[in-house]
Amino acid sequence: MKDDRSYEVIIVGGSYAGLSAAMALGRSLRNVLIIDRGLPCNRQTPHSHNFITHDGEKPLSIAKKAREEVLNYPSVKFQKGLAVSGTKTATGYEITTENGDVFQAKKLIFATGVEDIMPSIQGFSACWGISVIHCPYCHGYEFRKGKTAIMANGERALHLAGLVHNLSSDLTLLTSGKASFDVKQKAKLKLHGISIIEEEIGKIQHKNGWVQQVQLKDGRELAFDAVYAAIPFRLDIMLKLTPPLDILTPLTRLFSVQLMT
Repeated sequence: MKDDRSYEVIIVGGSYAGLSAAMALGRSLRNVLIIDRGLPCNRQTPHSHNFITHDGEKPLSIAKKAREEVLNYPSVKFQKGLAVSGTKTATGYEITTENGDVFQAKKLIFATGVEDIMPSIQGFSACWGISVIHCPYCHGYEFRKGKTAIMANGERALHLAGLVHNLSSDLTLLTSGKASFDVKQKAKLKLHGISIIEEEIGKIQHKNGWVQQVQLKDGRELAFDAVYAAIPFRLDIMLKLTPPLDILTPLTRLFSVQLMT
């Protein structure tokens, strides 16, 4: 069943960024629709940290409270669903969700965030955001002084090691292949007691997302409390746009964005 409704602005993505945009527009008496499927990239993270006034809160609780505040503005509406297609019209845009609902707007805001690209390592996805982590400032304090691994190589590994070393003196670099460090870099790592293991990772053994051991492909099992991982990501824009549109965001100034066609 299709539900055709018109708004001044449709916001695709209803987490922190989308809700912030909706609040500003709602306070300006603009008619706004937020479309969000309810799968933020931080959905597995137990608690938010380094976020002033919300330190230690659950990310989903923060988003729920924000949504309630935004929807206090009567001109802002919320639609749960996934926006799958968009068409340029004579007066603006038409957006269709996966359920077949159709909405029109004069303007579009994409606030879909990013999608992390997980490696094909058994157990990695289940631990992501819990004990396999990416940001020392967001997660590091909770694993301070713990036995810590860093899944990275080359400059990225050195960068992370420099940040994490202040939190734990028990660090191991898992490069999953030949280490890309020169003689001086290796000497510096050795000076700080940071070991390097080049064997590829086979799987991550865990209990409810909490790392217990990293199993290497040669059969060795290494116990860790936390694993930092430098993984790629992409913009989470899943719409088929007709005609194709150039979408300018802070990230697209740095990264190439390929929309579904």
